[in-house]
Amino acid sequence: MAAQQKTIGYLTHLRAVACFAIVVLHTFYAALAYAPDAASQTIALTVRNLMLWAVPCFVMVTGTLMLDPARKVTYRRLFGRYIPRMVVMLVIFSLLFALSDGLFGNAPLTPSVLLDGLKQVVFGGGWAHMWYLYLMIALYLLLPFYRKVAAALSRTDARYLMGVYLVFLSLVPFFETMVERDTAFYICVYSVYPLYLFLGDAIARKLVELPRWVYAILAITATVLMGLLTVLSIRGGWERLSGQLTSYAFPLIVLQATGIYGIAATGTRSLPKWLDVVLRQIDGCSFGIYLVHMLFLKAVMVYAGFDPYAHGGTAMVVLVTLGVMLCSFVTIWLLHRIPFLRRWL
Repeated sequence: MAAQQKTIGYLTHLRAVACFAIVVLHTFYAALAYAPDAASQTIALTVRNLMLWAVPCFVMVTGTLMLDPARKVTYRRLFGRYIPRMVVMLVIFSLLFALSDGLFGNAPLTPSVLLDGLKQVVFGGGWAHMWYLYLMIALYLLLPFYRKVAAALSRTDARYLMGVYLVFLSLVPFFETMVERDTAFYICVYSVYPLYLFLGDAIARKLVELPRWVYAILAITATVLMGLLTVLSIRGGWERLSGQLTSYAFPLIVLQATGIYGIAATGTRSLPKWLDVVLRQIDGCSFGIYLVHMLFLKAVMVYAGFDPYAHGGTAMVVLVTLGVMLCSFVTIWLLHRIPFLRRWL
């Protein structure tokens, strides 16, 4: 039981920090539209890129929880709870975002606005951060088979699988992009997210086991290189590299996320009680925060046209980030007081 509590603890803390990192990521990217000079643009893009580890870590947490052989995941639970939650939230928030665009974009609120929102559910074109819900639906649909694979993995099998995924889902695509030519080698499942899913489970079950200092070196080195490459790509106008730096398949993002996740998973020190309480509260609201934070961010940056660089520069961007995070958390925390909504958000 103690080991289980420790595991839940580090996952809780990691999800909370990753949730905040996503708000940072989106706020600095939104502020980029107002950046008045090259220095401000460089800072905004660098901060954005350094936060890209957050989504991979969320997927790794999902792998740790959902691929655990001790966890009972039936088809009834899959299609009665997990997938419906994603689909319902996808529909509701697509309609909500379409309505907000119509209302604050001075467009008439007609039935066509709702129809457009429903079309976006099927064909895309809605708010960009909703892609994560599609990803989760896809992972859940294949979860029964991922679980069978994970349950049968030995330590050697896990290392082999991670190696194959790393090469073909991260290194090869990066190489192809940089040389502008396709290689003759490929793997049938061409998505990097199963790598993160299995990696989270493998680290949690110690099928892939590294000392904490190695994870720290991975995280620090990848973070420093991400920052340096971002600056170089901006100054050198390297569009191909810039595109790779925002891909979750980019090798440095894989290493950065692995390092950060490994540090959390191998941690032994307890956090101060007040910080533990704060992180647990944020974690409990993390899914809802992910969904609604873009509404507050867009209200400030787009609908109100607030220019943070005209009111304090990068420091104001930081304040907007904290404000968006706080408003999102309070909103979801209050909605969680309604029992029916708590299940979905």
